[in-house]
Amino acid sequence: MKSPSVRRVFWSAAATLAFLLAIALVLIASAGPTGQAGGERIDLNTASRAALETLPGVDSATAKQITAGRPYTSVADLSKAGVPPSTIEAITPLVKVSPMGTAAAATGKGTQKAATGVGKGADAAASGIEKGADATAKGIQKGANATATGVEKGVSAATKGVQKGAEAAASAAEKVDRTMTGAPQTPPKAGMVWADTATKVYYKEGDSSYGKTSKGKWLTEQEAVKEGYLLAKPKTAVENK
Repeated sequence: MKSPSVRRVFWSAAATLAFLLAIALVLIASAGPTGQAGGERIDLNTASRAALETLPGVDSATAKQITAGRPYTSVADLSKAGVPPSTIEAITPLVKVSPMGTAAAATGKGTQKAATGVGKGADAAASGIEKGADATAKGIQKGANATATGVEKGVSAATKGVQKGAEAAASAAEKVDRTMTGAPQTPPKAGMVWADTATKVYYKEGDSSYGKTSKGKWLTEQEAVKEGYLLAKPKTAVENK
């Protein structure tokens, strides 16, 4: 036979368990769905958005308006939340308004806040994913643009290099030919003068020294005068002999 102390412990534990079970049942009943099961009206102060969307004329946007405008003291207060009069009239027989101070209302409000938090978290996650994808796409586009620009600049530089190389080769060939044959240099543009950098005089076309002195450069006559060159006294090929 069990001792009195064991029986006391047993009954104490049983009583505690029964008390906790009763509290759990009350909380479950308070936080349970607020739909119209069994003809029960939906509470405007505690119902979730999903439950509100079961009402006629209430979509997700209207349900969000309703929860944002809480607490309500009457169904007519829905007009302050921006709910159309036709919708208010349609849902009035299906809803009720309980005081926000009751335990059931507090539980419903906590449940609604939790649902709102989950919704905001999901929205934030979706927004983050979208922004990340957008940033990745922009990065790829910038990389492609930079690559295309680099290739274009490289081709342009290569083209300029080839052109300069050809010009340098042509100039060198002309100098070799002039040295070997004694032929005068050819001005890059018609009408230019040959400025002798050693004597600081310049020769015009037709002069026997035009493009033939060992040191010189091609200038326009205005440039030659501006740089301090003096016009050389014209000499013909006969006078030079």
